[in-house]
Amino acid sequence: MRLNRQEIETIYNEHSKRLFLASFKILGNSQEAEDVMQETVLNVCTSYNIPNINNLGAYLMRSCINKSLDIVRKRKTAQAFLSDMKIQVSEEGTTAEDSKRTDLIQMIIRLIAKLPQKYRQIVSLKLIEGYDYQEISEITAQKENSIRSKFMRGRQQLATLLKEEGIYEKI
Repeated sequence: MRLNRQEIETIYNEHSKRLFLASFKILGNSQEAEDVMQETVLNVCTSYNIPNINNLGAYLMRSCINKSLDIVRKRKTAQAFLSDMKIQVSEEGTTAEDSKRTDLIQMIIRLIAKLPQKYRQIVSLKLIEGYDYQEISEITAQKENSIRSKFMRGRQQLATLLKEEGIYEKI
């Protein structure tokens, strides 16, 4: 079953911002994130096997994250990824307050990127994207109890990294 134009537009309007933000957090590049977001929605909406509508948001998010991670894996090194993200994020700050906030967010994103892989995605989805444990469980295809445990451990490691950077007291 294929969707008509109005159904595709509805899906796009409901999910595009969250997909873009998730992809942008991973890629650090707004143009690439936009491409991934559009490709994700287009692939799902033009396929014959449309997922259950109750899980569509989680399915789209998982697909978008996987596509974004594939792009990151193709980059030569993790250092190049962080450098690209730093340049992209720092260009967005326009006032002194925006610049300070952008620098803090950039620092936190950099520290999240230092977490072990098993914690990185879960901490990012929970703290930055605002997903609850059940949604993260659907996105990552892991048990909810496992998600809770990994989030707690990842959050503790992030707090340790923030203390080492001298940021924890400022937040």
